[in-house]
Amino acid sequence: MKILSMLLLALIVGISYNYAQVSQATKENLPPKNVNPLQGLRKANFTELDPSKPLMLDGVSTPVYTENLTLVEGEDFMKVMSNGDYFPDIYIDSNKEVKAFVLRKATELEKSKMVKMQTDAEMPRNSDLLGKPALPFSVTDINGNNYSLENLKGKVVVINFWFVECKPCVMEMPELNKLVEKFNNKDVVFLGFAMNEKDKLEQFLKKTTYKYNIIPGAKDVVGTYGVTSFPMHIVIDKNSIITFTVNGLGPTTIEDLEKAIDSSVK
Repeated sequence: MKILSMLLLALIVGISYNYAQVSQATKENLPPKNVNPLQGLRKANFTELDPSKPLMLDGVSTPVYTENLTLVEGEDFMKVMSNGDYFPDIYIDSNKEVKAFVLRKATELEKSKMVKMQTDAEMPRNSDLLGKPALPFSVTDINGNNYSLENLKGKVVVINFWFVECKPCVMEMPELNKLVEKFNNKDVVFLGFAMNEKDKLEQFLKKTTYKYNIIPGAKDVVGTYGVTSFPMHIVIDKNSIITFTVNGLGPTTIEDLEKAIDSSVK
């Protein structure tokens, strides 16, 4: 049931926060046109999926097909997913990596769950963390620098949970870079907890500037903080108390984050 909820949340996040990036599905993920797109794949049982690995159902990161194996992308993807009549089955390879989604008619139970998740998505999440002590972590960034919650006490800590394939995560990076510049030399530490491993991050950073201190392979910290949708931002004040959380990328996300940092610095 937890995995089912995560998949539903991925569906909601994909529709709600990735609207500006929905376009043609990533070409390198597609097989040749004369090859069955599900060749070598099999339908996954929810218990086989790793709950620490994010599911991005956005019509871009992973190919999405109809039951007759027609690729669904761009505006067609948005229309199909927004009506709530379809549910995605997950197809994985021999390494249990998610490689495709196939849409089928949703059951009444799945429809009701999607409606509930849509409603919940409109409300602030992770509010149970607010006002509570931050959860301990001890990590090393991509450049070999060490950070721990204990050693960061007395500083404002701004955390972003993200991964390379997350389109909204990448979309917001230019604005996040501006925040790093604004709060330079103000006892603010920016940490980017990435789901990806170091080699993939290094390839990504050759083409994309991201000024946070980036921690690779941060699945343990993601699990500790109960992150189920991306991007997610947390602000921790100088006394190691969580003062702000937000999920996804909305119209005021960066503005709200900036105000939270300002409040914690003062």
